[in-house]
Parts: sequence; structure tokens; C-alpha cells
Amino acid sequence: MEYTREQGLAIRLREKDILVSAGAGAGKTRVLVNRLAEMIMDPEKPVTVDRFLVMTFTNAAAEEMKERIIGELNQRLEKDRGNRYLRKQIRMVRHADISTVHSFCNHLIRTHFQEAGIDPAFRIGEEGELFLLRQKAMEDLLEKAYSDQRESFLKLVEAYAPGKDDHGIETLIEELYRFSRGFPDGQQWFVQKQKELDKLENPDTLEDTGIMREMMIKVRRVLLECQEQLAEELEVFGDNPEPERFFSLMQEDKEMIEELLEIQGFASLGKALKEARFASLPRATKKEKECPFLEEIKAVHKFVREEIQELCTSFFLEEKEKLCRENRRLRPYIEELIRLAGEYEELYFSYKKEKNVYDFDDLEHIALQILVESYAEDGTPVPSQTADELSRKYQAIFVDEHQDTNMVQETIIRTICREGRNHLFVVGDVKQSIYRFRQARPDLFLSRYEANNKTEEAVNIELRDNFRSAPGVLSFCNTVFQLLMEKSFGGVEYTGEIALKPGENGPMAEEKTTSECMLLVDDEERQNLETEVSRLEGETAMIARRMQALREEGYRFKDMVILLRSGAGTAEEMADILNRYGIPAMCES
Repeated sequence: MEYTREQGLAIRLREKDILVSAGAGAGKTRVLVNRLAEMIMDPEKPVTVDRFLVMTFTNAAAEEMKERIIGELNQRLEKDRGNRYLRKQIRMVRHADISTVHSFCNHLIRTHFQEAGIDPAFRIGEEGELFLLRQKAMEDLLEKAYSDQRESFLKLVEAYAPGKDDHGIETLIEELYRFSRGFPDGQQWFVQKQKELDKLENPDTLEDTGIMREMMIKVRRVLLECQEQLAEELEVFGDNPEPERFFSLMQEDKEMIEELLEIQGFASLGKALKEARFASLPRATKKEKECPFLEEIKAVHKFVREEIQELCTSFFLEEKEKLCRENRRLRPYIEELIRLAGEYEELYFSYKKEKNVYDFDDLEHIALQILVESYAEDGTPVPSQTADELSRKYQAIFVDEHQDTNMVQETIIRTICREGRNHLFVVGDVKQSIYRFRQARPDLFLSRYEANNKTEEAVNIELRDNFRSAPGVLSFCNTVFQLLMEKSFGGVEYTGEIALKPGENGPMAEEKTTSECMLLVDDEERQNLETEVSRLEGETAMIARRMQALREEGYRFKDMVILLRSGAGTAEEMADILNRYGIPAMCES
């Protein structure tokens, strides 16, 4: 199959950093494999396999990448059997630096163990033994804190663990520790947060803090949503502003929201929101009740009014001065919690080092110790000599699934990438980021995308052609996500510019199957079955009726498959219910 224009560009473009935003089924692995092969076989500037660094998200993906590179190079060897250079490159692929970030870090640590002060015979601990080490670290930490009788600690316990155990305090310490591990230098992050406490106590500097800026972003997001809802509602009037009273009501609401959006500053916006007054809904006349979208207008007006009230109670309940007084009162608790989290990290790491077992987070942080000489005051890493050597070794660096990279992994990549020495090629799709709970930072992908737009040294390439799914499936998915996904929810505005489209001449291009959405309404399903049923029984009954209807249209039961998010505890029961409907069904994990 021929490359699309965008695929060809991603494969052949040289001498630039490249970000590829690749939608589902867009052939990103094919692009990666062929770019690597083309660079290996470049007639002017060939790059040997040992000069690549390729970071994948899973070990399976790394192995698949190696197999596909070997397969691609073997195809080329078939046409040039005497090419000794190519034969050598094929042999080298098995030992190439194509691996997960953790595998790369593991190898780096074992190679530079003296710099890290680590026994090279270390292993990754089992979750059970790591849990016991965490438990011991927490017990020893709290035992020492109780014996020291620090007033700040005792007050923290009294406030957040008032019962007979320390579970509340332990949870706070563990959560803060885990969150801090998402930063390259957790201790420096703690120091920065403590410095910010000074600003939080002063009304003149309160608004110049990260938490207040984040709060204002959330408030503006709500106001923009209200503005959008009102703008859409006004469009239904078209050129005929009837019923006029309700048109005027929508217009007044929209003007009020626009005025609020113009206001800068926390205190000023809070004051304006509290003073905002919405006109009451007029009682509709008989003629106005004939308006087909009257109830919709009422609902939008109510929605906007309630959103403004919610903003007032959630973000602007107190004046700045009172907030600062409350921040001063809370400061000793925060400082004590930061201290405990830092001491817990030291204890836990010392126990792991004693046993010579580490977790995957440790691999990344120990690798950073090797790659980073120091950090500037703003957090910028200063690469070490080892990082400098690696930047000379690797001519090309590839990162797959970049949208699920965390800040620590991003810093590792930055220390090795060096302008004038090598180029970075990242592939990802912010719409498919699913690991935020593991501190993945899809905003890093978006930031890189925006930065690339501002320089001639880098380029962004969009792969939107989908070769995996039928056009009907893509159309359905696009319809759903255009309604749901926006910058505040999903990281991007899901517009026609980034929507998936069927790939021309792809294996599914001529597929005419459409998609349909079936909604289960519990009460209706109970009436259909004339009995009280569980949700699973109702859902399966609805599916069974559709399968029977499809059979009458000429399909066979063996043409049909039911996919579940998780089969555990439901697949067997669903199969039994289908059997009762006369549908032969079997389940597989």
C-alpha cells in the first residue's frame, strides 16, 4: 500500500525535530519502522542501527518494532543480496537500543552504577515486598515523629487523624510522596511549594501563585462554557428574534457573561460574580408557548444562573484577606506534611537500597542522577558528562506514545537530545492519553506541538487517515467526540481538522456497514420482560433481540461478537442468558 502524503513526509523529512500526531489506525508503527529503515539505507547520510535510541511504551511494542524493522530490511536485502552493510545492520537490530524507558534506565544504571552509588546486582522488587518496605518506612517515620513530640506534628495528627489510628495521616503522606515523584527533583519541588506559601499569606501576592492561577483558569473555563451555550441558543432564533422577550433574556445573559470574561483579577471577578443579577424568566403567553425551543431556552438560562452561583460558593466564598489569614493558619500543617513526605521518601529508599531492590520509579530517578549534573533555580536540568556522551552517541531519538510520558521521562529525553547533534522524532495522540493516574502529562505533548509551530527547526505532522476501521465506525466516533471533547476535557478541540477519516484505498475503505447506538432504559426493559431484572439481564435481552433481528436480515450468529470492557464476572452470565434466548454463545478472555 502506498504512503499517504503525510506518512511519506514523516518517513523522509530530515534534519528537523518532528512531532507526529497520529490518530488511531493511522499506521504510526509502519511510519516509524520505515523511517528507521530509510535512515539506515540513506545513500548520502546513512545512520547505523547502534546510533538510534528508540523508546516504546511496552516491552511487547519494543519486540514488535525490532521484528518489523528486521522484516523491512530483509525485504530490501532480497533485492540486493550482496549488500554486506545491510546484512550487518540486520544482525545488529536484535541488540539495538529499542526498548521501554524503564529498560533504557535499567541498562544505563547497570552501566554507570558507580556514578549512581548503586549495586549493579539490583532487581525490581515484587509488589508484596515493596508494600512491606513502605509499611516499615511509614511505621518508623511516625514512631520517631511521636517520640520527638513536635508540636506541629501533634497538631497535624489531631486535625487529620482524630481517631484511634493514623490512617488519615499515612494516606496524606503517601499521596504527597507519590505526587512529588512525578517531578524530576522532588525535593526542589517541595522547596518551591514552601516558597509559594509566603505569597499565599499576602493579599498583594496571593494572585501570583500557581494555585490561584489554576483557580482562575477553572473559573474562566466555566464562563466560556456558559458563553458557548448562550451563543448556540441565540442561533436557533435565526433572523427572527421571536419570542422577543426570551430572545432579549438570552441576549442579556450573554452580554453579562462577556463582561465577566473581560474582568482581570481574582478579587474583582469575585465581586462581579456576587453582584451578578439574572432577570427572572417571564411567564410565557399562549403564543410564546408555541415556540418549539422554549423549554430549551429556559434550561439554558437556568444552567447559566446555577453555574454562576456555583462559582461564587466554590471559589469566591471568602475575601482575599480572609483567605490569607486561613492560609497562615494552615501553613504549619502544610510544612509538617512536606517534612514528613520528604523523610518518608528517604527512609523508604534507604530500606530498598539495603535490600538492593527498587521500583520502576526508582529506575527513572536514579537514571536522572546519572544524566543530570544539577538543576538551575527554575528547574532546568544541567546535563552531566554521561548525558553529553550519550547525546554524541545517538544521532536519532524516537519516542512512541509520547502523550503518556511523564515529567521525569521527558527530562531524561531532554538531557540526551542536543541541538546540532541529534534530532528527536516523537509520535503520539493526546486524544488517546489514558495514564494520567500514573502522572502521565499529555500537556507535554501539546507544549511540544505548540513550540514546534514557532520554530523552523521543528515540524508537526498530522496522520488522520484511518486504515483500521470502517467509515461507519469512524463517522460514529467523530460524532460522539465532536460533542464531548474540548480543550478543557480531553486537551484538544475535536474539530473537523483533527477528526478521523477513512484512508483512501485502505482495507476498510469500501466497507458499507454503519454504526448504531442502542440505549438501555431500565424501566422500559422491565416492561418488555414483564419482570424485575438486573442491569446485565436487561442489557443482554436488548442485545439478544437485536441479534435475532440481524439473523432475520441474513446474518449468521457466528458473524456476531460482543466486546466487553471487562469479562470478569459478566461474560459467563451473559452467555448463559443468550443461550436461553436460543443464541449459541461462548466467551473467551
